[in-house]
Amino acid sequence: MRYKTILAAAMLVLTAGIAQARTSVWDGVYSDAQATRGQTLYMQSCARCHGADLSGTFEIPPLVGRFMPYWSGSTLDALFDYVSSAMPLDHPGALGAGANADILAFILQSNAIPSGAKELGTGNLKIINFDSAKPRRAQK
Repeated sequence: MRYKTILAAAMLVLTAGIAQARTSVWDGVYSDAQATRGQTLYMQSCARCHGADLSGTFEIPPLVGRFMPYWSGSTLDALFDYVSSAMPLDHPGALGAGANADILAFILQSNAIPSGAKELGTGNLKIINFDSAKPRRAQK
């Protein structure tokens, strides 16, 4: 009986881990309120280089359009870590984690990635896949 209990607990942990590994940016990982805060922060700290419409310039990469495939296949923590350590260009790392999460929410929203009920936090970014297109879900 004890063996069955241990096996059941192990399967539960494994199943939970698999479910977490399948989280996508398309699953509503940020809130509209967070993206609104992020837009304000973006305009203050990022727009002068990346443009108010996030289209970039000849020298500065866009944060919409071809931006999506560039980050596709990574997890959201890779983008967050880059933004946190390299941006803004004139003062890298100047913004705090909360501000960077808000800006990231605005960037996701600007790329037509749907919002959800919860705000994007910094503790779960490694389990959120950055998919450039909405993943197809298996039929039950």
